[in-house]
Amino acid sequence: MKTDAMAMDWRHAAGFALLVSVASCGGPRTVVENRGPLLASDVATSGVSTFVWVSGGAEIAYVSGGAQLVAVRIADGVRRQLDAATPYFAAGVARSPDESALYFIAYDPSAAVPRFTLREALAHRDVPVGEVTPISPSISPDARRVLYWTAGAVSVLDASGVTFSVPTCTASPVRPVFSPSGDQLLCAGESPVVFTLADGSSRRLPDTDSFAWRALRWNGTGPQPVALLPENVYLTDAASGQRRAVYKPSQGLLNYGLGEAAISEDGRFVAFWETECLHADSIFSCQAGQNEARLMIVEVASGRAKMVASGAHGPGPVVFSDDGALIAYVFQAGYGELHVRAVP
Repeated sequence: MKTDAMAMDWRHAAGFALLVSVASCGGPRTVVENRGPLLASDVATSGVSTFVWVSGGAEIAYVSGGAQLVAVRIADGVRRQLDAATPYFAAGVARSPDESALYFIAYDPSAAVPRFTLREALAHRDVPVGEVTPISPSISPDARRVLYWTAGAVSVLDASGVTFSVPTCTASPVRPVFSPSGDQLLCAGESPVVFTLADGSSRRLPDTDSFAWRALRWNGTGPQPVALLPENVYLTDAASGQRRAVYKPSQGLLNYGLGEAAISEDGRFVAFWETECLHADSIFSCQAGQNEARLMIVEVASGRAKMVASGAHGPGPVVFSDDGALIAYVFQAGYGELHVRAVP
């Protein structure tokens, strides 16, 4: 795929392959450092997607290691600060599909006891819901509703000012997702549940290894999670419980424990990390720097899989652009390195 956004001069990007020799019983092996074009090297990462595509795919907004919410332009790397408030590094950023709203968790680092607030970056204002728990928010597709967390409770604020309470919901393994209409909410956890906000009713979904869900989209036919299990990557119909394998690793292991994955908005592509220890200390541990992480993209219809990046440092969040033409991903080494590549 080609896109004008990739017109950036990547002469200084880390797109070449650097081979680092390692020893193994079968002879020398190599860690391939082919991370792809480097866009930023100061992404604050903590296992959540701390970045989103903005400006129609021309920029990526992220929480920086310098405790700022910034946007970096894909074409030339130019940065701008989006809001003066200090973002909390361990909570993700939520953007509405129409880009009319961008939410994050803000806090005052000078306070003796940190106080966290839900903030809308484009309007440069705190949302009037009081103090919140520093967990990633979620937003409905039409930006009419936003989900936030308080001590022991989950609430959804409607644009009319009405607040809905959600009795049981968790932020893992994937954050809650609204239905296309914004009237329902799916919470994963150990047993996935769909809540209807207007009347507070709930419906449990079939048990489909929801603990292994690592990405989730909800289109017109229903919720569609991506599950990473040791043997396969599965695409699941959450409503019926039916699932199908879209990838089986031939080498290495699926990074399912703390793995990150993504599914494109149109459902055509699934991305995830596969790892392989090239030189082990023991059967339980790998030598430092010898665990190769590979970013894989699978075309769902054909099952065609392609490795688009690899490196020795820990894999991080992965996000497709809205049109599915580009993919952004983080290698976590200290502060995260944010890379962008075209989807092959």
